[in-house]
Amino acid sequence: MTFTKRCRPLFIAGILLLLGACATTAYVGDRYAPTTAIEVFYSAKDVKREYKVIGHISEKSPGLNGDEWAKKQIIAKGQEVGADAVIILGFDYAGSDETEKYQKAKAVKYTD
Repeated sequence: MTFTKRCRPLFIAGILLLLGACATTAYVGDRYAPTTAIEVFYSAKDVKREYKVIGHISEKSPGLNGDEWAKKQIIAKGQEVGADAVIILGFDYAGSDETEKYQKAKAVKYTD
């Protein structure tokens, strides 16, 4: 067995650990069966169905195209926790120097 073949599993494990460490999507709330389709709203008044808020999602919005990336992560987290829709609330800043921008959202479940 060559050195490369022996080290491949360690290399793959290292990459997976790094990717897991980069995950910044935070969620607080209830969880339901995962959903495959999810609606995205930018204002609560645009939701025309009865719903309840099941949780809150926050995603770091880093660098160039970070806002779009954060939106995709929020949608994925919404699907994972069983939301029918997410309502994007906008941005918030964190940290002592307020340089880290986070996109915030509500995860909602339809009640009608």
